[in-house]
Amino acid sequence: MADGSPPARANPRIAPDAVWAQARADYLAGLSAPQVCRRHGVGLSTLRDRAAREGWRRVDQPWTPPDRLDPDDEGRALELSVDGDLDRVDPRQLSWVAARRMMRAAMRGDAVEALRWRRVRLAMDAEEAELARFLAAEDQAGRRIHGAPDPDSPDCPDPVFPSGQAGRPP
Repeated sequence: MADGSPPARANPRIAPDAVWAQARADYLAGLSAPQVCRRHGVGLSTLRDRAAREGWRRVDQPWTPPDRLDPDDEGRALELSVDGDLDRVDPRQLSWVAARRMMRAAMRGDAVEALRWRRVRLAMDAEEAELARFLAAEDQAGRRIHGAPDPDSPDCPDPVFPSGQAGRPP
């Protein structure tokens, strides 16, 4: 138009061609159809119809190696902090990463992914609890073998007040 405003569209509910071009690029780059729809505000069935009609096929795209992790992901920072050595990763750290990813998925509205990350978090918490039980049992067994008293036992002498006069000055 002469006044600089965009021309009136026949159907204002149809997304402009620029939106569809970006949606196509994102879809062919590997985003899922629901992710593309959320990002660009288009309907899922409309996206799939257009992809079929215009031949948006991922199999026709050249292969590119996937990125390891999103640069903002907590797991990436954890992997960098341990230089890829998984033996240096504490299960509590993995639980925290899973909890953050669960929250991110819930914020996106992806309930299935959020539940998957919840299961991972619960598994990491269970792994940490099992490791703590194992270490406590191993510590207990080591005391029995070496004849050291159990500090939690009522028969164990007080290391601060060996005479048993706890709380009284010598």
